[in-house]
Amino acid sequence: MKNVFKNLMIYGAVASMAFLYSCGGDEETPAPAVPTIAVATTVNGTAATSPLNVVPGDEVVFNVSINAEGGFNVYRVYASKDGGTATKLAEYTRLDLSVDAGVAVVTDSRATEIEAEDVGSTITYEFEVVDDKDQTSTTEIEVVVNSPEARIYASKKLLAPSGDFTNENFFSVSTGELYSKSEVNSTTEAISPLIDFGYYYGNSENASIASPKGFESTVFASQVEGWNTKNATVLKTTTLTASQFNEVSTYADIDAAFEAGTLDANGVITGLTEGTVLAFETVDGVKGLILVSEIEPGFESNDYIELDILAQLEAN
Repeated sequence: MKNVFKNLMIYGAVASMAFLYSCGGDEETPAPAVPTIAVATTVNGTAATSPLNVVPGDEVVFNVSINAEGGFNVYRVYASKDGGTATKLAEYTRLDLSVDAGVAVVTDSRATEIEAEDVGSTITYEFEVVDDKDQTSTTEIEVVVNSPEARIYASKKLLAPSGDFTNENFFSVSTGELYSKSEVNSTTEAISPLIDFGYYYGNSENASIASPKGFESTVFASQVEGWNTKNATVLKTTTLTASQFNEVSTYADIDAAFEAGTLDANGVITGLTEGTVLAFETVDGVKGLILVSEIEPGFESNDYIELDILAQLEAN
């Protein structure tokens, strides 16, 4: 029994050595490299790097480049605002991108338009790639959404209304041009829908700004007779000073001043003095501010009011 047991032990030892030798001779296949994902960005067609500074209406394009030695499987896009919880925006599989199994190099391009509701926020876009070995990699792009710069119309001189209706005492925010009643009524062009407010000087009201609709309630109602459209521009008084007006530059600044203003329900604001700042909103929803920079009081054809005007239009 002892010899049999000894022989079994020898055979077992030899077999173990053979097994160990056999295992030691196998070479393990190394795992594929972790996938990589890179994102190049453009804003309105111009290359830009993170963090991107944008305004509402800008188009941001994300050009995605993926290298997945283990075979591309899927990539996902997440977004978070101001460090909050990330939300998955999209997921793109091989089927979505028409990519065959095992393919390593993949490119894609996606676009998004910046919205006004995101002004003042930083949006972080996270791009995640997963290969066929379930290995992942991510990269991030930060987008800082700013309030756009407002358009300024400097030193616009509106003359006092004249009896022959040729003095240019009306202003259009959209065109930035001055108009007279005569210019409006003597053409077949639709000019009256463009006009947002005008100037007159009254016996008791003194220097005054009124919407075309507001003119109907004044002694200068004839200034808008025959107009097919008389815009009811919203007018407000504000507590802003001239120096504070000069500090305003963005849509957000204008919004704040407009909301804090006091509404005149008739669309007429009288008794203006130099340094007064008004707020307005056109029927098209364009908000803005008016600074009275100079007044030459009176009813004569060369009397006037000079205004600096800010409007929520693309900066010039």
